Amino acid sequence: MRELVEILGIKIDRVNMQEAVEKVEVLLNKEAETAEKPAYIVTPNSEMIAMSVEDEKLASILNSAYLSTPDGAGVVLAAKIMGTPLIERVAGFDLLTRLIEEFAEKEYSFYFLGSRPGVVDKAVVKLKQNYPKLNIAGYHHGYLDRELQEKVISEINEKKVDLLLVGMGVPLQERFIDKNIENLTIGAAMTVGGSFDVIAGEVNRAPLWMQKAGLEWFYRLLQDPSRFGRMLALPRFIFLVLKERFLGSKS
Repeated sequence: MRELVEILGIKIDRVNMQEAVEKVEVLLNKEAETAEKPAYIVTPNSEMIAMSVEDEKLASILNSAYLSTPDGAGVVLAAKIMGTPLIERVAGFDLLTRLIEEFAEKEYSFYFLGSRPGVVDKAVVKLKQNYPKLNIAGYHHGYLDRELQEKVISEINEKKVDLLLVGMGVPLQERFIDKNIENLTIGAAMTVGGSFDVIAGEVNRAPLWMQKAGLEWFYRLLQDPSRFGRMLALPRFIFLVLKERFLGSKS
């Protein structure tokens, strides 16, 4: 039974990291015949939730996920403001890392789809070095035209992938999964944002102390000032949460 917290209409699972990992493994161990279509995992952050207020399709996709973990200090803060606190932050990159660490020993197969041409290749090379037992069924960049998309889906199905990781950015990755999930023969899919860029060394992650202090967004801004426009979603997100909490309106 899922224990859910709702923030601006988006359902977030009240789980810690270990529980999230266990839920994903339960999903991968289910018989394919018992489900109408594969399930998927999402990791909403403040920006995504704020975006979903105006994007009903994105909101629907997020709320149809098998598992939705709180990615970001802003989401954890919002849950406290709403009076329904979460257990802890379960960031998408951290969840991905834990899944790779634990599932590498259990022979589950992974397919990496996303990022720019060449970047996902570098990420896979590093993962093979760090996790020699990791079963990488395949990988492909995320710049897909219609013909290339059909080719990639066919390859994924042929290899009967356990966990498909989609890192195309929001909302492209969510829309890709929503559009194609019924045609995929996989155990599950998971959105991973820019995780491949971090694994490949193209982007540095904030120091742990900044992550714990809720300042990861500021570190990203220092690395890439062009993100300033996107960062405006953070104060807007908190404003919307406060508005819903005290005025009962999220729009």
